[in-house]
Amino acid sequence: MTRKSIYLTIGAALSLCSHTYAQESADAEGNQGFRKNAILATMGTVGLMGAYNLSFERMLLASKEGSIQGLWTKAGVGGWGVWSTGGPYQSLMLGTMTGKRNSHLELNGGLARMFNKTGYDHAEDMSTYFSEPQPLKSDYIHIRIVGAVGYRFQKPTSRFLFRSGVGYPETLYLGIGAAF
Repeated sequence: MTRKSIYLTIGAALSLCSHTYAQESADAEGNQGFRKNAILATMGTVGLMGAYNLSFERMLLASKEGSIQGLWTKAGVGGWGVWSTGGPYQSLMLGTMTGKRNSHLELNGGLARMFNKTGYDHAEDMSTYFSEPQPLKSDYIHIRIVGAVGYRFQKPTSRFLFRSGVGYPETLYLGIGAAF
């Protein structure tokens, strides 16, 4: 190939790329809101305490003015553990996030139904061993306040999101998700 044909090929490729990019940014300017739904996977630990969670998030209210981006509700299921005890949990939370661009401060709070499966199994084994009545499962179910404060990377029109922060029961957590 000659030098002239190389320059023409590079010039044509650059002009096609910039033309395509211009069309994408025009579409993005028409839709500045966040996607209404997201699926999140979160995992956290600190020492001998930790948890994992898979949750669905739905936008309830959207705000295009001010620094608050909206109000979300989140329902999740997961598992928790502390030292030698743990079990499954289900959570319901309300959350919001601040920031206009890609980086956000995320605040979540709510309630979780936590079942101490390890404690229940141990009590059940002991009651069988000593021929005592079986323990009530309801004695090992607790409603706890849960929450999180953290960083969230999510472009308003993007499907990908990344989370990190501190919360209960996840402690120091990292999470990824997909918005749709």
